[in-house]
Amino acid sequence: MTTGVAQSGLRPRPAAGGFTLVELMVGATLSAAIMLAVISSYIYLGRGLARLANQQSLGTEARRTLGYFTQDVQSASGLTDTANLSASRVSLLVPAAGGTNTITYYYNSTSSDAAVTINGTSVNMTANALTRCVYNGTAVTSQLLLRNITTSGLALKYYDASGNAYTTYVNYLPGIKQLALQFTTQVGNSTNGTQTQVYPVSTGRLALRNDAFLQ
Repeated sequence: MTTGVAQSGLRPRPAAGGFTLVELMVGATLSAAIMLAVISSYIYLGRGLARLANQQSLGTEARRTLGYFTQDVQSASGLTDTANLSASRVSLLVPAAGGTNTITYYYNSTSSDAAVTINGTSVNMTANALTRCVYNGTAVTSQLLLRNITTSGLALKYYDASGNAYTTYVNYLPGIKQLALQFTTQVGNSTNGTQTQVYPVSTGRLALRNDAFLQ
């Protein structure tokens, strides 16, 4: 007589399925490669978008600067504050409703902000930037026009009626009939790939067109 259950009808349980160590290492390597490619793509795309945004910002500032400068020069009846006339500073007398405004363009070529006196008022001038100041006879209002000017700098240029350039600013030159503004800007970081190309701009020669001044 036998006791217990007959074993002839039972089969051994198969071993649980799983990955080998080699398979796990191969899978991890492939996953890491894919993640690296995805992250690299995002970084490249982000840098490209940053460069585009920086370039658009430079273009916007340049167009705004050219617009103001062109309008002010072509409306000016003359130059003033001639003792400070230079390649980085000019003051224009511009007719306005009820009087005349003095509009000063000042380029701070240093790497630090600086306090500059404009029509008796101390104005903070941003480093490596062009600022436009309007004096209406009572108060001075300042407007930051252009930032990120390169080491090549910015230059105000002066010409006579025939287009001959003046090379000295020691004294006021009554023969000045034309002005020009030239500058280059660049923004971003070359290390992280967001730096734009150098953006050169020039107004060409602009005539002081006020009839009283040209006579």
